Amino acid sequence: MRARLICLVVLAGLSLTATAAASLDAGDSLRFGFVPQRTFQGQPASLSVVVRPTGSRCTAAIRYADRSLQTLPAVRSRAGKASWKWRIPAKAKIGSATATVSCGKAGKVARSFAVAGPPTAPARVVIQKNGFSQRVMYTTRKVSYGIELSNPSPENDALEVDVLVNFLDATNRVVDTDTTNVDAIGAGTIYYLGGSTTIPDGSQVSKIEIVTRIGGQQPKKKLGPGFSDILVQAQKFDPAWTGAVVGQILNDYPAMLLLRTQVSAVIYDSAGNVIGGSTGRNGDQLLPGVRAYFQSTTGADAIPFDRVGSASVSMLGAYQATA
Repeated sequence: MRARLICLVVLAGLSLTATAAASLDAGDSLRFGFVPQRTFQGQPASLSVVVRPTGSRCTAAIRYADRSLQTLPAVRSRAGKASWKWRIPAKAKIGSATATVSCGKAGKVARSFAVAGPPTAPARVVIQKNGFSQRVMYTTRKVSYGIELSNPSPENDALEVDVLVNFLDATNRVVDTDTTNVDAIGAGTIYYLGGSTTIPDGSQVSKIEIVTRIGGQQPKKKLGPGFSDILVQAQKFDPAWTGAVVGQILNDYPAMLLLRTQVSAVIYDSAGNVIGGSTGRNGDQLLPGVRAYFQSTTGADAIPFDRVGSASVSMLGAYQATA
């Protein structure tokens, strides 16, 4: 009887050892090589497994947080590896998803990963166009310049944008520098930056160089009032030169009082080339739905009026909730 018990114990031990060995073999036969920790709606993703024997047929499927299933094409492993690339559905449920891979006799493995909303594009500033005009006035030289500053991000406004403009002569010498801080450049918009400077020694300007720096960003929001009826006018006392960019402002922000408006304009010739710019302010407080006249004059007087074709305007407003 005792001998029989010993035999049973030995057999049980052998059975457990065999089971453990089989388990180890299965674990060694299939494992994940790569699984993303985080993916994004509508964006590409990939995963891979290490499997033996090579040539195994492997299938993969993704189960999203709402239990919807995305089946990936079956592949055969090569050099001990099988991999998949796919795109997370744009409407995939945000939350935890599970990737499950099965490779025949090699076994099955599963791993969870996160699905997040689509990534936001960071705010940035791209210089699209620029140009300038100049005019000798008494013993100095005045320069009017215009710059198109684009923020291609569809989601984020660029904040506290510093713009440095160097004015260079024919020898590439910097003869003056002008700096401007733009409070905000709206997501997916162009900010039309106008400015001017006076060259201290009267040197002729041959070109300008521009450097920008962003101080921060915020989710897209309304930055300024609506406007219309933009015109470029000549100076009354000297019609050979440009006097102002004028038009009307409309407070189109419901339930917000428009306290004041910063105006910036870029002026073009008839071919669409930038030939300068101007700046101005409007201090009228406007209730929602109310409009007012504006003019942007500073810097315009260095632009020959016979070269003017059109103007583009940007506005930044300061608002206060109405009672």
